[in-house]
Amino acid sequence: MEKNYLSPFIEIVNPDSPPTGVRQVARIEDSLNYPDHFLSFYIQGTHLSIVHHRVAYPKDRPPFLCTHQLDAPLEILPWFINKFAFFQKNESEGGMRVGQIMTDTDLIQGEDVTLSRAMDAGNARREGGYIIDNFSRADDFSLDKSALAQGLTFSDSFMFQGGLLDLWKDLAKKYENGTL
Repeated sequence: MEKNYLSPFIEIVNPDSPPTGVRQVARIEDSLNYPDHFLSFYIQGTHLSIVHHRVAYPKDRPPFLCTHQLDAPLEILPWFINKFAFFQKNESEGGMRVGQIMTDTDLIQGEDVTLSRAMDAGNARREGGYIIDNFSRADDFSLDKSALAQGLTFSDSFMFQGGLLDLWKDLAKKYENGTL
């Protein structure tokens, strides 16, 4: 059975010059793990687009820009903060069950979103991290057109020491206050 995905949003191919109608609200560098790797946050109407971007420098070709985009309703900002707090609690405190590494799928404005624990977030230290998946949107922008769900992975060090969690909290607060 083939999955029916929601229509894609505008692809942000140049993070420094987003398309008309797309507004950048934040950018952060993962300087602890990968200097010159960035996450940029954009608003497209009632949705948030998060773009991971970097310049690749292959040995036998000219440098080129690599991007990966996750789209979700803006409500994902406070949702993430709440789910992240849930991950930090013990089962006895109302948190995750022992052995569970993924939240139940939540419906955010009609889109199926989860937060999972990553055992290897892809950095040189192979440390853990987190994965946000939007199962309602296909990763149409990837080279592999097998229509996987959109997802974004980031490490613990980027979250805690690199400032990503603080940035996310700030954006969630602005969203809730109507100042984003």
